Amino acid sequence: MKRILVIVIAFLCLPALAYADGFTVYATRADQNPTDILDWTQLGPDSTQLTTPQLVTTFNGNVGLTGNINGGDFFRLDEGLGWGGSFDYGESLVWTGNPNFGPGNGGGGPFALVLGNPVGSFGFGIETDFGGAFTATVVALDSSGNTLFTNTFNGVSGSCFGCGAELFIGMGDTTGANISEILISTDNGPGNGAFANDFAIDDVSFTDTAASVPEPSSIVLLGTGLLGMASVLRRKLSA
Repeated sequence: MKRILVIVIAFLCLPALAYADGFTVYATRADQNPTDILDWTQLGPDSTQLTTPQLVTTFNGNVGLTGNINGGDFFRLDEGLGWGGSFDYGESLVWTGNPNFGPGNGGGGPFALVLGNPVGSFGFGIETDFGGAFTATVVALDSSGNTLFTNTFNGVSGSCFGCGAELFIGMGDTTGANISEILISTDNGPGNGAFANDFAIDDVSFTDTAASVPEPSSIVLLGTGLLGMASVLRRKLSA
């Protein structure tokens, strides 16, 4: 329970916190030069509705859990099918959903990814459901739930269709491979509150990942709605 409170308080109180400056930003995935990737197609085909949390594995074998921090459902989509935006056509995505659309439309973000083994950097494309300008805030935490760094990015959603013009967010820890958790939120500005934290991201790339199976105790709970996350991971890893 203490670990849960640390993450929730850290996320909800972002404006009041001071963050370390030991990070770098990558403008493109090529700049990041990743060595591992998390492919969302492992969660099913386009339009698959998913419960939170979902167990995921990177190409190199790093195990993690992902989902909306409120415990709500999210979706697996493909650009050009379930999602019509600016990602490359056919790109595999996950969408937070939007509960303002009514029942069956997911829980909405913020969205989190918790990794069993820490990484040195991460990168992903992001686009909001609501077209136009948006901001995306990303927080990186270590395996104890301590904030390593945060940054806010400006993007434009829906500038073209299937053209690969989505905002890329890449961040690296300049002090080593310490990133164990990533929290993502978005805002489309005043008057668009119904679309806050309604976004999709593409496959997540990493550097300095480890292939060994993590100890169950290294997985941190995503939020107050995910009290069963650790027990889910323990059961899956011991199966």
